[in-house]
Parts: sequence; structure tokens; C-alpha cells
Amino acid sequence: MRCRTGRTVRQGPPGPSQSAEGRRQKVVRRTWQVAAVLLAAAALAVFAGCEWLLGFDTTPPTCQITSPVDSASVNGVVPVAATASDTVGVDRVEFYADGSLVSTDSFSPYAAGWDASGLAERTWHSLSCIAYDLAGNKGYSDTVAVEIAAVGQTSVYHGELEVAARSDSAVWFNAAVGDTLSGDAQVVSGGTLSMFLWLDKDNYQKYVANQSYTALFRQDNFSQMSMRQGVATSGKFYLVFANAGSSEVKCWARFVLE
Repeated sequence: MRCRTGRTVRQGPPGPSQSAEGRRQKVVRRTWQVAAVLLAAAALAVFAGCEWLLGFDTTPPTCQITSPVDSASVNGVVPVAATASDTVGVDRVEFYADGSLVSTDSFSPYAAGWDASGLAERTWHSLSCIAYDLAGNKGYSDTVAVEIAAVGQTSVYHGELEVAARSDSAVWFNAAVGDTLSGDAQVVSGGTLSMFLWLDKDNYQKYVANQSYTALFRQDNFSQMSMRQGVATSGKFYLVFANAGSSEVKCWARFVLE
């Protein structure tokens, strides 16, 4: 009688129930893979868009004093305005006068009131602001210098004018008999200005229409000028800065009514 001591067993293809289970496990694995990819993408988006939540925002905000302008004459309670921006968000803006905190504003448009009523006439003072973002970073503005105006003095214009080539720029104001217009202007770049005019309303309209006009005051071809003259009639007046050259001229001007 012969016995076989070894036997080779070959397994055939899986039955129907075994194939279904394999497919189910494969679907589960693929579902988890897709979910992991989506979760990673969402985490990346949150990290990129809200980095400040994790303490990675190191970019400071920017801010600027927009009013009053540099070299303005002010008195009393002075309205101070500023703009501020940040890649994530601005938390607050602090306003300073001569380095001392005046006020804090957490809402745009950012503004404060600076009480300059106790300051001596003709003295100069500095205004600035600091903006803070949601991560605690802070950005500093440039400093604006202002002068305390004399009692009874009204600002006509203070700041920089850009006069295009072969063009002019005009500033209008109202004045009354007994007022005195005084001020000065200085070219800061571009060469010289061809003409400065002080005109009443009727003569300004003639000037615009290229008709013959009569100026209350006129200065030709200057890089720097100053004037002081009384107002003879009440009404609306214009200061005209004309540029006959071929390039833009920037001019700093400061005029007041006394």
C-alpha cells in the first residue's frame, strides 16, 4: 500500500463573496485618500489666507496723515484724518501731536481732533500716526508739520500743486472787503512757472476764455514769489499758477486771508 506524504494544494480564484469584499476595501481606501488630499488643501488655504492666526504675519500696515496737509496753518480744535491699510486687517490707528498720543480710532475713516487752542501763534508742530494690524505689527506715517495761525487768519491754500506742461492750476476762495491776502509760492521741481495771477471771478472767466483780463496781482517767470495785498471788493477769487514750459512743474504754495 502506498501513501503520499506530501501534497501540493493550488488555490483557485476567489469566490464571488471574496471579490466583493476586496472591491469594498479598495473603495474605502480610495475614499480616505481623497479625503486626506482635500483636508490638506483646506489646511493650506487657511494657512495662506490667515497666517496671522498662527503668528506668521510680520508685514506691518501702512498709514498716512491726509489732513491737514504739510505746512498748513491751523488753530483751535484741528480735525486730523488718516488712511491706513494692511494685507489682513487694520486694528486701530493712533494719532500723535509732537510725539504725544492725542487719540485712537478703530474704525475707518480714521480721524481725531487735536486741541491746538492753547499753543502760541506762529509756532510749528508735528502730526503723525501709527497703525496696528490684527497680528500686532505697527506701521509709522511720515510727519506733517503745521503752523499755529494768528487769530483771525483763514487758510486759502497750503500744499503742493502739480502744474502740467502748457497748462495751469487754479485755487478759488471767498474774501470780503477789509481782508488781506498774503502768501508765497516756491517751485520744488521742473524749472520755473511762467505766471502767477490773482483774479476776481469775472476776470478769471475772461482768462479761461482767452480774452483780455485785468489781474489784481501778477508775477511772471518765477521759481519763488511772495505777496501781500488788501481785498477791495467782496466775492469769489482765484489764484492761478501757469506753466508754459514743456514739462510738469511742482510748486509748494501757502496763502492765507488775514
